[in-house]
Amino acid sequence: MDILILILGLVILTLLALKGVPIIIASLVTSVLVLAISGANIYDGILTTYMTGMSVYVAKYFLVFFFGALFGKFCEISGATDSIAQGIVSRFGERHVMTGLIVAAAILGFGGVSLFVALFALYPLAMSLFEKANVPRKLFPGGYIAGAATFAMTSPFSPAVQNIIPTSYLGTTVSACAVPGSIAAVFMAVMVILYMNRQVAKCRDKGEGFEPIEGENHKIRSKEELPHIVIALLPMVLLIISLNVLKWKIEVSLLVGIASALVFYFKYLPKNFKALWKHVNSSGSDAISSIINTSATVGFGSVIASTPAFAAAITTVTGIGGNPLIAAGIATTALAGISGSASGGLGIAVPIVAKYFLPMGVNPEALHRVASVASGGLDSLPHNGFVVTCLNYSKTTHKEGYIHIFMVSVLFPLLELALLLVLIKLFGYM
Repeated sequence: MDILILILGLVILTLLALKGVPIIIASLVTSVLVLAISGANIYDGILTTYMTGMSVYVAKYFLVFFFGALFGKFCEISGATDSIAQGIVSRFGERHVMTGLIVAAAILGFGGVSLFVALFALYPLAMSLFEKANVPRKLFPGGYIAGAATFAMTSPFSPAVQNIIPTSYLGTTVSACAVPGSIAAVFMAVMVILYMNRQVAKCRDKGEGFEPIEGENHKIRSKEELPHIVIALLPMVLLIISLNVLKWKIEVSLLVGIASALVFYFKYLPKNFKALWKHVNSSGSDAISSIINTSATVGFGSVIASTPAFAAAITTVTGIGGNPLIAAGIATTALAGISGSASGGLGIAVPIVAKYFLPMGVNPEALHRVASVASGGLDSLPHNGFVVTCLNYSKTTHKEGYIHIFMVSVLFPLLELALLLVLIKLFGYM
């Protein structure tokens, strides 16, 4: 009976999210239902368990979200993201436009630019080249997400929040499990590039081509308006060096990125202080919106974790294959799918798996990498917020474009996770 309560809560949250109910409301409603059915004190459950889980997450990661949003905003308004996108995609040409899209998205993602900012920079350029190469627009969402939200998000050394969250609970660094994680990331990159290029070829064989939309203008900024690609990349490179070579904290590394962006992009930033401050305020609003939505799912996870059913479920899952890392991977990807968020799933799962598995002697670096990669699996189900945004922005329906998103950001990451578990064993991390 206890397990049924747990399953019921997860199903209700998922259904509410699919119906478009704001996640903060959905998580509160579902938490109340779980507490009521479990016979727990609803007032204490919400005011103590739910709010503590939510507030702890905000306290830990607000600066990461805010500094990340601010860095991305400076990259956007200076034209740095446009410069990088044009410089990389154009070098691949019309024949290899899909590979260029994936590589450009990955570089922007690995450089600390948010998924949304990179999407807005790459879309008009990609559509212009897709039209020239006669590639269907329905392939854009899969190609973009393949680069921005798979290996670039969960690989060692990445400044993405999906690689940052485990460090807070496991005492690891962003380079955790570097060799197995890097091999798995390369495998993932090759898989998504081969798959998406195969889809381009299949569409050509079927006679499918680019479908222009009346009134859509793929306006691309001229090179004269943009910083040189080397200048555009410098703040991102300094951010990565600060994080991985100097081993500075992510908040400090992001500040280095922001400061260097102000220096190197100065010529291309608004000179009016009020205009610049408006962008800073906008970044703050974006950060608050993102972290509140994510922390709401973490609050729900805290309620779930407080129930007797959860302890029983952990014991059951831990027994799968006799390997705690497999259990951690399953728990993380399942929670990412339920919350519709890789970072939300990690925020729920990592504190729990750390509590249960570190005392068992599980290698924290292996646990870090497994959780990070697993978070990029079921997170991209149809109700995922960014999946919906990416499809809508590219004028593509779920029916037309989701199958490719599913392949590159659900199926392939799960295969990457399986390979990672094998590599972890081979390299002695178990």
